[in-house]
Amino acid sequence: MANCTLTSGIPLACQDNTGGVKNVYIAAFSDSTTFTYDSDDIIDAVTSSETFYTFKFRPQTAGFTEELTKSLENGTTFTTQTLTMMFHKMDAAKRNNMLLLAKTSMHVIVETQNGDYWLMGVANGADVSAQTNGSGLAYGDKNGYDLTITALEPVGAHNLDATAFASLTISA
Repeated sequence: MANCTLTSGIPLACQDNTGGVKNVYIAAFSDSTTFTYDSDDIIDAVTSSETFYTFKFRPQTAGFTEELTKSLENGTTFTTQTLTMMFHKMDAAKRNNMLLLAKTSMHVIVETQNGDYWLMGVANGADVSAQTNGSGLAYGDKNGYDLTITALEPVGAHNLDATAFASLTISA
């Protein structure tokens, strides 16, 4: 039987936190990608032949959330990981990239404004779940894309340490 005994609490943290997503890095999901974890369940090494591509956006236009779902009746627990990103200005290159993203499962690294890296889709991959675009109506309206990527995982996203991140192949 698994150890389900609570062994510690959560202390009050310093108020040195900043919300938001700084960058996103996306690679094709691959069963051959492997992860090793330290004693705190942080990913400290990644073996992957995939290239992670950088996705950039304006500040305060991307967010990452996780929602735990638990069924007492069925004895199941899983986490829905959701990343939303907004890209300004409709153009052919962005359109084509969105089409490619919609056709594949991915490993997605979310870099927060705090400088932490969180890996979506470790076990099952992440997929585009929604994409909308529009020109806007008024001159001041947004012209661009909204993209949502979702992963269903047995546990929340794993923190990826800076050394493991630095070992990956990252491309603009």
